[in-house]
Amino acid sequence: MVSFAKILFPADFSKRCGGTAHAVRAMAMQFQAEVTALHVVEVASANSAYESLVAQAREKMDKLVAQELRGCVVVPYFERGDPAQIILDYARNGNFDLIMIPTHGYGPFRRFLLGSVTAKILHDAACPVWTSAHLEAWPATENGGIRKVLGAVDFGPRSSVVLQLASQVAEKFHANLTAAHVIPISSPFMEGYWIQDWWKEARKAVPEQIQKLLPAVSPSAAIEVLEGTPATALSDAADRLGADLIVIGRSRASETGGKVGANAYAIIARSPCPVLSI
Repeated sequence: MVSFAKILFPADFSKRCGGTAHAVRAMAMQFQAEVTALHVVEVASANSAYESLVAQAREKMDKLVAQELRGCVVVPYFERGDPAQIILDYARNGNFDLIMIPTHGYGPFRRFLLGSVTAKILHDAACPVWTSAHLEAWPATENGGIRKVLGAVDFGPRSSVVLQLASQVAEKFHANLTAAHVIPISSPFMEGYWIQDWWKEARKAVPEQIQKLLPAVSPSAAIEVLEGTPATALSDAADRLGADLIVIGRSRASETGGKVGANAYAIIARSPCPVLSI
């Protein structure tokens, strides 16, 4: 059973921050979680300038908590320094169960970009991360507008916990759950007429494999076998299904010695809805 008792919410007071706050409130209300709202001031100046910026931030934080996080248990904190590192330090030292943060890619291609802070957090954080590039209009409701959850698995070591988490979120929000796996259009390990045989066998095997991974409490989950690249196939499926949240697994630096898998980055950047990665 996944528990979200402590949520870390890095707040920068942008438009997307307000939408993220609505999602934070929905998760906190459903999971009975305490929220730590953290604002980091990026300034390398005198203490007087820092104190002035913190004073302004306190006013914005009070307004954010009163308007967007009403009904939640919220503890605000203010720090100075590198945002990504401070967020990661808080997450680790405070034993947080979830980080909820918007992406901040900019420019005409922002849908396909992850901000540097979010990218570093996804790379280094040990806990699940909830993020999205589409949060300005996120509904301010207790159920957060989560009616359909899409859990995507690659049959790697984290697949079981991905579907467990997707199932638990769907249950909390009384949402419909769809479990999906993406099959590549062609296999790099096979050539010629073998490709078609492999592809047909894979399509037959996937539903049974997914069913084995689904928790016993999710017998009614729909199953989708998708084709193509993970990012494109899941983005298209989320659009078609009207998904409000995608749940995926992601590798971590401590496990792989390298970067988070390119699939996780691409899925998060392309997704039309928030992504919860574990």
